Amino acid sequence: MAVSQAANIVERAIGHVGDATTEQNVSNPARDHEQYADPSGEKMKALAWMGKNTVQIIETPKPRQIEDTDVIVKVTGSTVCGSDLHLLHGVVVELQKGDILGHEFCGVVESVGPGISKVKPGDRVVCSFQIACGQCMYCKKKLSSMCERTND
Repeated sequence: MAVSQAANIVERAIGHVGDATTEQNVSNPARDHEQYADPSGEKMKALAWMGKNTVQIIETPKPRQIEDTDVIVKVTGSTVCGSDLHLLHGVVVELQKGDILGHEFCGVVESVGPGISKVKPGDRVVCSFQIACGQCMYCKKKLSSMCERTND
């Protein structure tokens, strides 16, 4: 067994601290928690990690908004970056078969939560590689990769 696979088993057994204030570890609405799938039943195509050095285009439920600050974006273009290679090669221990990949993309806003005022459906957007709240101590110090509200 590879070290990363063993670490993944330990990670699942002991879990996270759980101190993030946003929903964590929802990487495939169909597999993880069906309550995270859009109630319309609409499907989408997605690139999924299926094991070390293996990805597939799958059909999966479109996600639903979970929190007031969620934005659902229909991806129209994407690219590959160096961190994608870590995922592809199975180095990230939390990665599970079927996890949806893609964290740098552009697209069209489909829906926004009530806590969003800067974008609206139909807007074209470019999405950064990191997710940050913009409100916590780290974000206010421009250390958004350490955001304490979005990273467990």
